[in-house]
Amino acid sequence: MKKTIAVILLVCFSAMVCPLFSLTLDNYEPYSKAEFPKWSLELRRAECIFFGGIPITFPVTALAAGIAKADISFGQTLVIAASLSAVIALVDYIIGVVRDAD
Repeated sequence: MKKTIAVILLVCFSAMVCPLFSLTLDNYEPYSKAEFPKWSLELRRAECIFFGGIPITFPVTALAAGIAKADISFGQTLVIAASLSAVIALVDYIIGVVRDAD
C-alpha cells in the first residue's frame, strides 16, 4: 500500500517537473474584460474582501473583547468578525457603485 502511494506521488511530482509530462502553454490567452459579466467580477471582489478581512477582524474583535473585559466564546468572536468583514465588503460595494455612477 505504501509503495503504491509512493509511486502515485512520484508520478504526480514528476508531471510537474518533467517537460514531457507538463502541459504546453503556447496557446495561452489572458482573460478579456468582456469575458465575465460585471456581477461575477463584483461578487468575486466581495468574496476576496470578505474572506481576506476575517483574519484581520478576528484578532481585532478578540482584542476589543479583551479590553472591554467581555467574556465571549470563540464562536461568538468568529461571528462578530465575519459580520464586520461582511460590513466592510458591503461598504466597498457601495463605494464602487457610487464611484461608477459619477
